[in-house]
Amino acid sequence: MVRYHMEEPQSGVPHVSKKVKTESKATPRPPNAAQPPAAGLPPARSELNARLCGRCFARNSSGETYCKVCGEPLPDQPANLEGAVTRRSASPTVRATLTIHVDYGDGAEYEIPLDKDVALVGRASVSDNVSPDIDLAPFDLGNYVSRRHAFIVRRHGSFLIEDLDSANGTALNGAQRLVPHTPTALKNGDKITFGNTKVAFTTESVPPTGS
Repeated sequence: MVRYHMEEPQSGVPHVSKKVKTESKATPRPPNAAQPPAAGLPPARSELNARLCGRCFARNSSGETYCKVCGEPLPDQPANLEGAVTRRSASPTVRATLTIHVDYGDGAEYEIPLDKDVALVGRASVSDNVSPDIDLAPFDLGNYVSRRHAFIVRRHGSFLIEDLDSANGTALNGAQRLVPHTPTALKNGDKITFGNTKVAFTTESVPPTGS
């Protein structure tokens, strides 16, 4: 059994120079001028706001227009995630794994843990600058997997899969071919086919940290 690991990808307070007081008359500060940030204070509330992508649920900064992960247009109003951050659990309660069984060579099995909330499945391409979280290129001898083939999304302890309008499609349990850009729920034991590459999706419960 070979296990792969997905790699996961601070801001300082800006320095405010101290102005030397001179005898000349200083230019008065406009009454509505913003005061410089004080050291040690928490970030402004606007920095705690973020735009959540309605398609892949990725968090984007409040100034973004399109999702940095999937390119979907973001909602006009940012979401305040201050409360979500303070209530975030230490670890997920469900762990998921993709298992790939190859039919050639020694017939080995490869396990790929799903360690991200949004995982891009596809085929790596240096020329196109595509580096998917789950690279199926080593198992896709006929190049049936698209560079950006599908998303697997972890949300509130459950998992969804979304085909990204791939050239050869994504099938669930052999018969159900997914409609592109339509998130579909995954359950333990599901068989997923990306192009011509078959994988098994499994989940297991994880005790909360400290229990």
